Amino acid sequence: MIRETLLSMFNASLYAVFLYNFIFSGGLGTTEVIRAAKKNGGMLAFAGLISFFSMLTSAVSRLLTIWIPSFETLSFAWRCLLFGGILLVLYLLTGVALAFLKIRAQVFLLKYLGMAVLNTLVMAIPFLNFQRSHDLPRALAFGLGAGIAFAGASLLINSGMHKLQQNKSIPVMFTGVPATLIYTGLLALAFTGFTGASLFGAEGGI
Repeated sequence: MIRETLLSMFNASLYAVFLYNFIFSGGLGTTEVIRAAKKNGGMLAFAGLISFFSMLTSAVSRLLTIWIPSFETLSFAWRCLLFGGILLVLYLLTGVALAFLKIRAQVFLLKYLGMAVLNTLVMAIPFLNFQRSHDLPRALAFGLGAGIAFAGASLLINSGMHKLQQNKSIPVMFTGVPATLIYTGLLALAFTGFTGASLFGAEGGI
């Protein structure tokens, strides 16, 4: 039983990281990824916040679906309000906890707390868990996988930014943000290949 649970958690996490990387394949949290990639020092800490809130929101949202039998019959609008309320409560509780804790990263965590909570990646995780009918362990692993995917995307974009800055062959009009967006788009094409989606085929292609 434990082995099967761990295996299902591993599969859910692996799916979130590679098979459907939310940033590159789904376009979730892209702005925050690029912003985090620019900050070498706080990049992984920001990714840690994303993982923390993704897992916490996944757990609480999943528990609500268990405790409230009528949850699955709620309309999409009510689920939005419920999931949004969960995020708001978690944000306030975490902010209060950080305000009282005396840790070295307190200023950084408080500064980026809002961006870590109120972004499309974290806000989408409860809906994706609900859509896939994940149990609690898989929901937690799915949230963790989203955070790992965010960290991996940040590292890839950060590395690409350094290479692009050193490349003197790039035309002036494409330096900076345009080159970064083109590079990110190429990464998105590569990761989309893992999903098996057809970009130019007859089934929903371009």
